[in-house]
Amino acid sequence: MKASAVISILAAGLAVAMPSLPQKTRSIGDVLPGLQRDPSGEGFTHVGSDNVVRTFDKDFNVIDFAQLDDRAPGVGGWPGHPNNAVLAEAKEAKARSEAQISKPRSRSPLEDREEKSCVSEFCPNDNYCKSLSVYGYDCSSCMIVSNNMGNCQKF
Repeated sequence: MKASAVISILAAGLAVAMPSLPQKTRSIGDVLPGLQRDPSGEGFTHVGSDNVVRTFDKDFNVIDFAQLDDRAPGVGGWPGHPNNAVLAEAKEAKARSEAQISKPRSRSPLEDREEKSCVSEFCPNDNYCKSLSVYGYDCSSCMIVSNNMGNCQKF
């Protein structure tokens, strides 16, 4: 009984003496503007379950990346080279996005006065988003988050 009380007191003392270091995190909005994209326009941006934002070309080669937190790189060149699970996430999300491409709808004059939101448009790649400019949208990139579909974004 006394030993467990001493251990509890020592553990509490160590917890106070050794505070955990805060984890450095960045928002997606902070890193997106600085990422290089596929110049052909056939690429897309993916946010993986490993908290890394990557821009891919149409063949799933990484163009650029940015970590959203300060987790240490693991085996296999992470984060520049995603592991098989994260690459599979990107491929699945891309396939879902291609299957659900938004078809721009006709708009009423009242809707023409409203600001158009890029986020409401599903996309398969950057070129698709840029092509929406003829409908009044100002979108530049397609961002796909794992387990979701791509949405046009302006960054």
